Amino acid sequence: MITTRHLAIIVAGLALVKPASAQQSLGPTTKRFADIAQMAQEGYGDSARAAIARILKPMAPTDPAYAEALYTAGTVARTGDSMRIVFSRLFVEYGTTPWADRSLLRLIQIDYGLGKMELATSESNRFFAEFTDSPFVPAAAKWGALAAFSQQKMQLGCDWLTKGIAKVGDDLELKNQLLFAKQNCNLGPGVQYAPKNDDSLRAPPVRPADTATHPPVPPPANTAKTPAKAPTKPPAANVASPWRVQVTAVRDKAVIQSVMKKIEAAGFKAYAVSGPGGLTRVQAGPFATRAAAVAGLPKVKAATGGSPIVVPAP
Repeated sequence: MITTRHLAIIVAGLALVKPASAQQSLGPTTKRFADIAQMAQEGYGDSARAAIARILKPMAPTDPAYAEALYTAGTVARTGDSMRIVFSRLFVEYGTTPWADRSLLRLIQIDYGLGKMELATSESNRFFAEFTDSPFVPAAAKWGALAAFSQQKMQLGCDWLTKGIAKVGDDLELKNQLLFAKQNCNLGPGVQYAPKNDDSLRAPPVRPADTATHPPVPPPANTAKTPAKAPTKPPAANVASPWRVQVTAVRDKAVIQSVMKKIEAAGFKAYAVSGPGGLTRVQAGPFATRAAAVAGLPKVKAATGGSPIVVPAP
């Protein structure tokens, strides 16, 4: 069941998406359908739904304008469940029309907003398999990568972000969002996350602190007659930098303070880190490992809302 809160997340997500090309719009393009979508955005949802229903009722499914009319109906639908039904039908029945990639992108966003990360990742995988030349590759990269990261499918998400950044064009806002998300791919200065398989995150190496349960293997007995050499100092362990959960990146000082208070109330330390373009990155932590940060992410999200992501500490 899609609640009002879920629908708000979905609608907010749809509003953030901008295509790579200024000539392409995620909304309907024909004027009469664009006007109906605009009507809904201005708060006249009932009127918008009545208007598109009047157009669809006498229209044959074979009409060249039918797919766009149906897409408009999905865009102005009252509930997320209704949206999902319409966009799923469009993707299946009108897969050769210009509305197929838009519909699949909408489904990715809806399922991400519902927390159905596995389904959103699967839909993203299909998007990148079938719509490699779509102008909406950057938007699909953003939402698909966030869904993949939530399941620790790091390589998949990082690959999608690379494709999205390559096609984002002059959309500075979306480009910044993709670059922001790609911080998840950084393990350290000049090093990007590129595992051969997803299981590499699930079996981290034993750290020195684990010796209570994994005792070190004793060295072989020294049977030589010569005096034993003084032990040499072992090399420093290759310990990754601490990790954090990034909640938001904003300029508003009041928002920054509000988010930091929520982080601290949840039992974490709050960080304000300078970012590009005058933005301040608000983060929670610290976490000794990525796995620990991933485990703490739900608690941070419950306290702050939004779509936090795991990032390495500066």
